[in-house]
Order: sequence, then structure tokens, then C-alpha cells
Amino acid sequence: MRYELRKLVNGWAVWDIERDAPALVQGCSQEAMLMSEADDVTDLLNRLNRPPKHGAKEPDPKGRNS
Repeated sequence: MRYELRKLVNGWAVWDIERDAPALVQGCSQEAMLMSEADDVTDLLNRLNRPPKHGAKEPDPKGRNS
């Protein structure tokens, strides 16, 4: 996984392992957070960063089955 939870002097951070620095979300450094917030963001970024499963379809945004 690309992101991990890390304790810093100023609180908790979402750490980008590839950059060896706090993760950036829309240019904002993800640090100085409560542990629960950083943990949630870490999980979300790792889910979004996963490659799609082979043969998996994207869900229909309107909830229709194809």
C-alpha cells in the first residue's frame, strides 16, 4: 500500500511512502490530524490508489444494472 499512518511531533499524518513525505490531497498536506481522522484518510487513499481488479466493471452511478 502506498499510504500509512504515522505519528509526528505535531500529531498524526497520512504518510506517502512513494514521496517519503506527508500525503497531499488537492495540495494540502495531510498532517497535524487526530489519529482517527488520519486513519480514515489513510484507508480512503489506499482504496482509491488500488488498481482495478481485472475484469471488474465500474458501478453504474445511477444504480442501474447492465
